[in-house]
This record gives sequence, C-alpha cells and structure tokens, in this order.
Amino acid sequence: MSRRGLDFFDKWMAEHLPNLLTDDRVAVADLADEMMKAAGREGIAASEIDEEVDSVFEVIFEALQHREGSLGEGDQAVFELLAGRLARETGITQEQAGELIETTGTDWSSLLREAHFLKEQGG
Repeated sequence: MSRRGLDFFDKWMAEHLPNLLTDDRVAVADLADEMMKAAGREGIAASEIDEEVDSVFEVIFEALQHREGSLGEGDQAVFELLAGRLARETGITQEQAGELIETTGTDWSSLLREAHFLKEQGG
C-alpha cells in the first residue's frame, strides 16, 4: 500500500467507523465500496490501497470485529491502522500506541483513556 493510500484508508476508517459495530457482511461490503469510491474522488487509485491489503473488506470487517477485544494473528494491517489513528488523535507516538494496543487490547474507549493518561504523565 502506498503511503498516500495507507494514510487515506486510515483517515477514512477513523472518520467512518468510530461508532459503528456490525457483523453484517453486506453492510461491511457497502462500507468497503464507499471507501474505494471516496479514494477515487481524492485521486487515489485502487491499486494504491490494494498493494498490501489483500481485501479492504476484510480489513474493515476485522476492525469492526475486534473493537472490544484483541487482534488475532495476521491482523497487522488492522493493528497499524488502529495504532496510527490512536497516535494521531491523542498525540502519543506510533510506538506508544502499538504498545498500548498490545497491552490493553482494541477497545477504543480503553485505548483513548490509557493514551490520555500516558500523555498526561509526560510520556
């Protein structure tokens, strides 16, 4: 995935998935289509997103499935997207965000709370 493609995908997920919980595959397919259309409107080719992500659908589906738990093996793309979002939204480093995900899990509320606490502690 190109850096531009990864950044767009990460930002799109952060803006469109925060309060959404579903295991409806049709709804997830619609989200994947919506994301690809939005990328096209921004001049980002599907190939820029598909280079490293085998399936946009699967990444979105996994992100929605693992909101309140931990990531399974092989979910590196979801891990990177989540860590990037956490770092951007809270001002901690990407490395710190990754460590929080590994220790706290993927529950967004818990991650935000821990990241803000970490930031307040200076570090």
